[in-house]
Amino acid sequence: MSSLKEIAHTMTAVPMHQVFDYIPFHERSSKNSALAEEVYEHILREIVFPGEDPKTQIHYGGKITESVVAKELQVSNGPVREAFYRLRQESWIYTDRNRGSFLVDFSDPQIAMDIYRFRVTFETGSFYALASHITDNQKAQLEKIIDRMDEAIRQSDINTFRREDINFHLAVNEMAGGPHYVRVYRPKLMQWYAMAYHVLVRSMGTEQYSKMLEAPGMSTHRQLYDALARRNSHEAAEMISIHFLYVFKLLSDRKNQRT
Repeated sequence: MSSLKEIAHTMTAVPMHQVFDYIPFHERSSKNSALAEEVYEHILREIVFPGEDPKTQIHYGGKITESVVAKELQVSNGPVREAFYRLRQESWIYTDRNRGSFLVDFSDPQIAMDIYRFRVTFETGSFYALASHITDNQKAQLEKIIDRMDEAIRQSDINTFRREDINFHLAVNEMAGGPHYVRVYRPKLMQWYAMAYHVLVRSMGTEQYSKMLEAPGMSTHRQLYDALARRNSHEAAEMISIHFLYVFKLLSDRKNQRT
């Protein structure tokens, strides 16, 4: 059987000239932009960090209606419509002219593969670039995030761990390429976590999920940080590729068990 390292080098990544096909272009000139941003972030939190109550959970593939969201948040339809437009641009929802708007099902194998390929291409480049010029202040910032992640694992606090995990990857990309990198990358990163929560956390439970994060073969975030801190670009890029592949294989195995 091939090792994770061997498989990582044979995976097909998204060519960099295609990466910009994923960039959402949305206008922010409306006077409702600030409120639309709040609505957008609210819906995103509901998708990526759903509550435990099945009556209020957002269901991937389920219908989502502007009027219902506006009523729930007690806002007019204008900012909700603007938020929906952005969500469509970023492929969180899709609209059928005859049936309405629906949340994308991120557990769909093809969608999951597209997100995976994007992350491998984009973030491998970010880790490689950052390792070559990381500063002491940047290392200190990342280490604080890693410390909070380690503490969350010790406390079996999965939501805190997932938030700090997102913060870590966003921080690496911003340090590597600035705010524009984050604007490009954040939607796909959040979609990855929506998929992982749906497939792993809900099905495995928090205790088993915590053990999985410490399993042999998993490139931990501490190891990723150490490669960056050593300013070893090749090691950092290889480690993040293996890290993604390990989690993707877990996702694939879990989905196969459910079908």
